[in-house]
Amino acid sequence: MSNARPLRLKTEEVSRQDKAIAQSLPIARLWVDNSLSHLDGTYDYLVPDRLDLQVQPGVRVGVNFSGREVEALVLERIDSEPLAGLKIISSVLSPIVVAPPQLISLISLASKRWLAHPYDFVRSAIPPRVASVEKKLSPEVQSYEGKKPQNSETSFIHIQPHENAIAKTIDFALGKLKQGSVLLVVPEERELQRVIEYCGDRSVVLSGSQSRTDRYRNYLAAINGTENLIIGTRSAIFAAPRDLKTLIVFREISESFYEPRTPGWNVRDVSLLRSSTEGLDLYFAGYSPSSEIAEMIASSKIRFITKRNKLKVSNFPSLNGELLPGRIFTSIRTALKTGPVLFLVPRKGYASSILCKKCRNVALCECGGKLSKTGSKESAHCVHCGVKSSIEKCKWCGSDSTILIGRGAERHAEEIGRAFPGYSVLYSNAERPIEEVESGPALVIATTGMVPRSKEGYSAVVLLEGDSFFSFADLRAQERARESFFEASSHVQVNGEIVTVIDSTHPITSALARWNPSIMATRELADRKEVALPPYTRAVIIDTETKEATGIIAGLRKAVLDMRLPSSVVVLGPSQRSGDVARILVTCDLLQSEEFLNFLHEFIRHRAIAKKSKLFIRVDPYSLSS
Repeated sequence: MSNARPLRLKTEEVSRQDKAIAQSLPIARLWVDNSLSHLDGTYDYLVPDRLDLQVQPGVRVGVNFSGREVEALVLERIDSEPLAGLKIISSVLSPIVVAPPQLISLISLASKRWLAHPYDFVRSAIPPRVASVEKKLSPEVQSYEGKKPQNSETSFIHIQPHENAIAKTIDFALGKLKQGSVLLVVPEERELQRVIEYCGDRSVVLSGSQSRTDRYRNYLAAINGTENLIIGTRSAIFAAPRDLKTLIVFREISESFYEPRTPGWNVRDVSLLRSSTEGLDLYFAGYSPSSEIAEMIASSKIRFITKRNKLKVSNFPSLNGELLPGRIFTSIRTALKTGPVLFLVPRKGYASSILCKKCRNVALCECGGKLSKTGSKESAHCVHCGVKSSIEKCKWCGSDSTILIGRGAERHAEEIGRAFPGYSVLYSNAERPIEEVESGPALVIATTGMVPRSKEGYSAVVLLEGDSFFSFADLRAQERARESFFEASSHVQVNGEIVTVIDSTHPITSALARWNPSIMATRELADRKEVALPPYTRAVIIDTETKEATGIIAGLRKAVLDMRLPSSVVVLGPSQRSGDVARILVTCDLLQSEEFLNFLHEFIRHRAIAKKSKLFIRVDPYSLSS
């Protein structure tokens, strides 16, 4: 009599198949999207045999983490003992490689540099999955071979006057395609549209303004294509084509290149990381370098590519606060005979504040915010809460007479139009940008970064209220104003005139005449070095509850005394922010910054484990004060 085989339930057979482990390299090392700052390391999971061929480095998988199904990114497959106690990967979310080896390496370095969870960078670098896009892909995109780093060069290309900066940059990028793919990153969507207009269909576009489908499709095309020109805004800096050789960053000085979300990375520093680790040629193209790049130029780490120029620059200081000094009228009238005249102004709106004419107190909203006006016929509104307010009487003295302080662009347009009647007045700002103006006589008023193009250039560029541009309180005010002046002045005609309305001793006038921002940058760097400020130090801001600030400061200072922190660490603060938030500023010499950041990383982990309130931390933020 034959022995019958025991019956097994179908679900039991499936369960055994699910638990079968891959024979070769059975462990996958992952980054897990757990949203916990103290659990930012790698995790090992077993690879089920049924998913063996799909679980490859750079692929997104689903895993069980603390009882939740979450996304994870495969970093590598390894062969390690023991296997006991390891969980099994639940699923492959997509078999498509979305993180090439270079990107994984970059995210690993960047997460240490900015004290971040790797998945904070994954979210910035890799668009969300769109299944319909993957269905149309050919199988060949499912593998990715990395490349070895090669020798590279880093340069700053100084944009010259009278030239189309976008066109010159694109032509330069296209010329580099024969060496491999080129990645060009621009700060603003407006500039990206200009690049697209010039390129046509010769590029792969990556932008936050795209639909999810378009962005994911273009991202996969970028990392799997060859000899592509990839153009995009901030997050495009992470695109990793197979044959990438050249990185170009247009206007690296822009605040738009700083990621507003945690961890606050910036394009300039990410591009420098990529260049050094991947052997990429890196070119910064701009009107004036940031302090960080200026320091690297001064120390010969970056080559400064420029030409000798001598421009016609006149200076007419405002002696009594007038908008247009008397002697400036002749220059403007002469320029209007041959073309449009550009006026660059420091503020948008109509008036930045309202004062009582009698007691000189500033008009305030009920919430404490300052009242301002956006137009001559508009009601005053609060700069904080936006509530409109009708000012009938001064709350302090009861007077009903007010004066407007701080001219805005609309008030400039109104006054300039009255000063030069008979000419059309055009006003370009972020809310109502003008892309291009005709070559005929016109008065063009623009705020920073909103200068319209003119095919023939402007017959004169007038830089109004120059002292206001340079008088903002934050650390970046000087370099921001310098770039604004050079950018606006670059639109002047070949024989046109640049007019500065600023103190006659200010160095910006001579810097523009020689078309050399280094004149000012060198002086500013010397001042920063003397007081140990960036770019000579690594700066970290820590925002915390006011009640905790004193204890954190004491702990950091004690760590310096105990030699657990480098001796160059300086702890400043606390300064009171909005509400119950205090800010601490910590700086450290660049040569000791790695030890400094490692300490802060452990400090953050210990606070998270102890379930203390979360800190808001930024490493090398755009501004130390805002």
